[in-house]
Amino acid sequence: MSSENDLFVAKIIQGDAAAVESLFKCYYSRLTLFANRFLNDIDAAEEVVSDIFLKLWEDGHEIEFTGNISSYLFKSVQNKCLNYLKHQKIENLYVNYLERQHLLNEVLTTAESPYLEKEMAQQINIALESLPGKCREIFMMSRFDHMKYKDIAKELNLSPKTVERQISIALDKLRRMLKHVSCLLF
Repeated sequence: MSSENDLFVAKIIQGDAAAVESLFKCYYSRLTLFANRFLNDIDAAEEVVSDIFLKLWEDGHEIEFTGNISSYLFKSVQNKCLNYLKHQKIENLYVNYLERQHLLNEVLTTAESPYLEKEMAQQINIALESLPGKCREIFMMSRFDHMKYKDIAKELNLSPKTVERQISIALDKLRRMLKHVSCLLF
């Protein structure tokens, strides 16, 4: 590693906000363009890069730098983008699930089957109640209160990664538990 790189790393580990700010000014634009190549969404790219610098500022003392700081930043952005895309895929699956539920509700309404509708609602409630407490709370805050992951994380004093993971667990469990419910219709 170069001595300039070593100096930056040492300052970041010591919690020097000026060092992080200097890196931010130097790399923000390049990292945002790099992230945008993955995401094709400049707002999301800016958020990803901002999150990387926030983590660097908050947790720099815990990070083990093995290469140069530039490589670390670009690799961090790449990984964060890939996680973002994975999360988007999960959200899209959930939106599709909700659209199917909406279609299901329309079928139930036109079929005038209050018993079947009531049964479906019960199954969904049972599935939601079967989620572990904190997982259910996070899922409800995200889906029913329409809160962003970072806001949930802040309110519950968790990391955004923990919130993302809990949503993923909830969706997976709900998908498995409600798979048989769609068979009632077709």
